Amino acid sequence: MHINYKVLIRILGLLTLIEGFAMVPCLISGIYFKEWPSVYAFSIIGIVSILIGYMIIRKLNDEKKQLHMSEGFLIASLSWIYCSLLGALPFCFAGGYSFIDGLFESVAGFTTTGATVINIETLSNALLLWRSIENWLGGMGILILIMSVFPTLGITGQSIASAETTGPFFEKLGGKFSDTGKFLYLVYSLFTLLEFLLLWLGPLNMFDALTNTLSSISTSGLSIKISNAAAFQTVYVRGVILVFTLLSSINYTLYFLVVKGRFKSFLKNQELRLFFSLIIGSTLLIGIILKLNGTYRSLWQAIKDSLFQVTSFISTSGYYVCDYTKWPSFTIILLFALMMIGGCTMSTSGSLKVFRFLVLLKLVKRGIFKQVHPNAVKAVIVDGEPVPANRASAITSHILLYFIVLLVGALCLSLNNLDMETTITSSLGLFTNTGFSMGIPGTSGYYGVFNGFSKLVLCTLMTAGRLEIYALLLLFTNAFWGIKRKK
Repeated sequence: MHINYKVLIRILGLLTLIEGFAMVPCLISGIYFKEWPSVYAFSIIGIVSILIGYMIIRKLNDEKKQLHMSEGFLIASLSWIYCSLLGALPFCFAGGYSFIDGLFESVAGFTTTGATVINIETLSNALLLWRSIENWLGGMGILILIMSVFPTLGITGQSIASAETTGPFFEKLGGKFSDTGKFLYLVYSLFTLLEFLLLWLGPLNMFDALTNTLSSISTSGLSIKISNAAAFQTVYVRGVILVFTLLSSINYTLYFLVVKGRFKSFLKNQELRLFFSLIIGSTLLIGIILKLNGTYRSLWQAIKDSLFQVTSFISTSGYYVCDYTKWPSFTIILLFALMMIGGCTMSTSGSLKVFRFLVLLKLVKRGIFKQVHPNAVKAVIVDGEPVPANRASAITSHILLYFIVLLVGALCLSLNNLDMETTITSSLGLFTNTGFSMGIPGTSGYYGVFNGFSKLVLCTLMTAGRLEIYALLLLFTNAFWGIKRKK
């Protein structure tokens, strides 16, 4: 396979520059709170990253380059791995943690998984802010961010966008893919600013409002408190976090319809309607069961906690307001089923995505119909348009691969010899980029019980889940590298 190394290095240089500038707020935070080890680490790493990134971009400012799809997958995978490696350095130098633990924290941040292997209440404020910034950059996708500046770098962005975006397909809004990237990040930034202001005007101070905004708008759910969202007991804070988590779980390209005044098209979107139907139906069902089971005395409180947990699971944000592990088995299984479905395409959520689940339901329905009418020709229709056969096949393959990766991940984690509940749900929780688990991690999201090898497996699962599996797994195939097997 031909690889344009100049473009690859140029993109990595730009990512280095972005991460370097992203460390500046952490440096300021360290100075403000007088956290001198963090100040030293962020100043050195940040300045070096900015200088290296700037020199690479200036040196390799070349003519326009057209990338192939295979190069897009390679760049997408290497970029996420590179950002995670660079993002691990502050944890090692400022916090004194091992490189594997630092890498886990960095991967969990950029993939918006919301898991940890350290006691987050021992972290400095600068490192807490860095975790939240990693969430924000990873939420919409760091490569979607740099897509908007691709024309100035002489790079076409379609192949990279298709490889990096979290969904079955990537829609172009307007004439250029860079315009799409700009629109997505504009909406993303406006939501971030609005949520920050609402939380800051509420009972939270500026630092708490900022860190919780960056983690909730990215549907990461990482909190500066070990008790997660349960630390904020006010209905106002929970409500703000809930609303913006839902907004980020919706397909961001649908907001383009709102901007254009096409409200009917927005409301008639089948994926959006199924998404909210799942939330409303599951909330009512779980709330009623919790009341009848005696877990809650008040139906209103049961519905309220149920709504927050249902939203947290299906959006893969990972927030919790109560110990859901003590709920009835039926409700827990339903919550984990929602976690496997995930949010909408082109959102900051992880997992399978509602669109794939919708197509799967229609394929099953068509399969039953074909059993009765084998000669009938029946297309899968979504939003009034037939789903092409190749796309339906790709979705089916993705779902099968999804469960295969889950199984392989659980098998690798089983070498740690922990209980089955912890092993299986940890593989599921991190691969879906949720961070939820049963067993030992429970609601804490703490995975420090695993050994070094298992932590690397969990890092791989988080990255594979964020890159929609294929972008990462393709790197390990002969066909991708153009290697022909002997017959």
